[in-house]
Amino acid sequence: MEVDQRRDDVEEVSAVAVESEEYEPKGPKPIKKLSIDVINSIAAAEIIHRPSNAIKELIENSLDAGSTSIKISIKEGGLKLIQITDNGHGINKSDLPLLCTRYATSKLAKFSDLQSLTTYGFRGEALASISYCSHVEVITKTKEDGCGWKALYADGELVASKTESSPEPKPAAANDGTVISAEDLFYNMPLRKRAFKSASDEYNRILDVIQKYAVHNPHVAWSCKKAQSSLPDISTSAASSSRANISLLYTAALAADLLEVPETVLQPADKLCATVRGWISNANTNWTRRGGWLFFINNRLVDSTKLKKALESLYTAFLAKGSSPWIYLSLEIDPAKVDVNVHPTKSDVHFLSEDEIIEGIVGAVQQALSGANTSRTFSVQSLLPGAADPAIGRESDLSSRSQLARRAAPNYKIRMDPTNRTLDSMLAPLDPSQIAPFSVSQPLDADRPSKRRGIDVEDGLELDEEDGIGQSEQRESLWDTPIEQSQSSSIPESSCDFTSIKELRKACRRSANAELSEILAKHSFVGVADRSLCLSLIQYATKLYLVNHAALSDEHFYQLGLRQFGAINKLKLEPPPLLKDLLEVAIEQERGIEEHGLNKEHVVNVLDALLLRKRDMLDEYFSLTISDNGLVEALPMLLKSYTPNLDRLPHFLLCLGTRVDWADEKACFETFLRELAFFYSPRPLADSASSNVDSQSDDTSETPDEVSRQLWQLEHVLFPSYRRDTSWPRNLLSKDVTQIANLPDLFRIFERC
Repeated sequence: MEVDQRRDDVEEVSAVAVESEEYEPKGPKPIKKLSIDVINSIAAAEIIHRPSNAIKELIENSLDAGSTSIKISIKEGGLKLIQITDNGHGINKSDLPLLCTRYATSKLAKFSDLQSLTTYGFRGEALASISYCSHVEVITKTKEDGCGWKALYADGELVASKTESSPEPKPAAANDGTVISAEDLFYNMPLRKRAFKSASDEYNRILDVIQKYAVHNPHVAWSCKKAQSSLPDISTSAASSSRANISLLYTAALAADLLEVPETVLQPADKLCATVRGWISNANTNWTRRGGWLFFINNRLVDSTKLKKALESLYTAFLAKGSSPWIYLSLEIDPAKVDVNVHPTKSDVHFLSEDEIIEGIVGAVQQALSGANTSRTFSVQSLLPGAADPAIGRESDLSSRSQLARRAAPNYKIRMDPTNRTLDSMLAPLDPSQIAPFSVSQPLDADRPSKRRGIDVEDGLELDEEDGIGQSEQRESLWDTPIEQSQSSSIPESSCDFTSIKELRKACRRSANAELSEILAKHSFVGVADRSLCLSLIQYATKLYLVNHAALSDEHFYQLGLRQFGAINKLKLEPPPLLKDLLEVAIEQERGIEEHGLNKEHVVNVLDALLLRKRDMLDEYFSLTISDNGLVEALPMLLKSYTPNLDRLPHFLLCLGTRVDWADEKACFETFLRELAFFYSPRPLADSASSNVDSQSDDTSETPDEVSRQLWQLEHVLFPSYRRDTSWPRNLLSKDVTQIANLPDLFRIFERC
């Protein structure tokens, strides 16, 4: 028994010794230097936390490059693809080998340069970190280079493509600027990649970052969309303003309630050397959505918990409990007083005199709030459910007098309020073409003239005002798609780098008249007064106006075409007519051609050859598709749910050949869009209507179904579209918009009776 007991004691001591060796090694482990790949992978994970961090770094690089247009394409929340395109100054070919090398930068030479830093980047780590966790492709071109250069990167170095043996940059077609694509983000970090919950959540984070930079940089045109989508989720124009971008990216209601914090020098100025400006919500705004805090220091988006708490504490005196403000502030401070090298993601900064600066910012915000919020708006519950009406038992005379005091005078009552919802407004108005089949227009008599403007043919000849029109095309197939009744959304402005288009758009905005824009933006459609004269009645407030809807449509469709230049949708023609046949129909109805010694067949051949030569340009810029064999396959669709009168198509094609200035770029675009707008305008075939005989004969050529559909388009498609997307010029107010009645004036007349 003693031997067995000793054996058990020895085994127990041995087990304890072995166990202690596992937790207490005999000696220190050797120190080894990590490989450069491990170091760079660890650093990359610190800087690029998620796709939104990569987007932030790439955006800042584009802004440092002086870009005025930044386009971003995202796939699967940025995990599959991030692509950013800018029009900055580009990258020299000689710098491409060092582009993704860690600690290689063009923005910093020595450590003391941090005291005068004016750029976003300075460490040379952003692109290197992205290349260590994704596959990076760069296509860049400078203004001096004759072509662009394409380079592929992995782990901070140039690599060769699958089809190439050399990693050197290859020539590539490119515009001025840089296109950076990062594919398969975190492909070598499976734990990090699995941590992301959903692609939609990451995409929303990306949109939040882009929105903030778009508000702070309104001089840049921003665009962000999903890779599989054709419409952008963010789209702003260049040369905008911070408030306009806030209205577009957040809400118009928020922008309307914002208070401006003017540029304020924080005191004492000699010590702080700082100014602050921005936009803040007033006491009536309750911002419940995410992203209501935008704070920039020297144009750098940062977080400041201390400042955020101070401003939230200030707003507790103005907002109801549980409410939150919306704040955008930009602080400009002496770079020597700011330390930006604090956090790997550069989201935090330290600056001198932090308490004094925060106190000055809070004072500027408080001054803006106290000076503007003279009245408050509260949502209250006037009567609890089940409670007795406290008004019962009061004197009826007092109640009636208070109601009369609040009642508006009858001569200032607006008789028709388009904002009131009725039962009919909740039902989609039915297009007459959905009730009965759309009938084909009968061919017009070739000898009977119709009134249209003259055509300038070659040799500068002016034709007579009277000309005919040929057979119309069948249009049943154009109305197969159900009409969408929602016409409230604005048509996005296409991104265009043509100087001529920018000048034409700027000219439209410069000629805008505030009074006419207000009338048409808030009008109510009353009815068509005279269809042959293109006259309609609209109401604005207490006034009644007689408008020429054809003249308004000329300007409206011109600006719609200008707004969608290069991105116009198409209206397919089935079956497609032959261009030459349409030109022959138009030429046959033009008077004066043979009298001036011109051969009709020769004119048709010349115009046909001209439009065929221009078909690539017409398709790319205006979506007018003409096939190689001369078939007109598609027309531009300027306004959804609206189809022009295709009986005017031959005349439109004739105008393209004779009235468009093909020699000058700006004049070409303007004259083409003017002719396209004239073709789209809802005027009858005899739009001058100089004689009753002519107008009567034209009316008989249209079936009741056609007339009904045209009137339906006027009321439910065209007039609602007048409320947006057009800068109405002053000349229309004097010629084509006439006030015919005003309710207060009518009351004065009847009071005399």
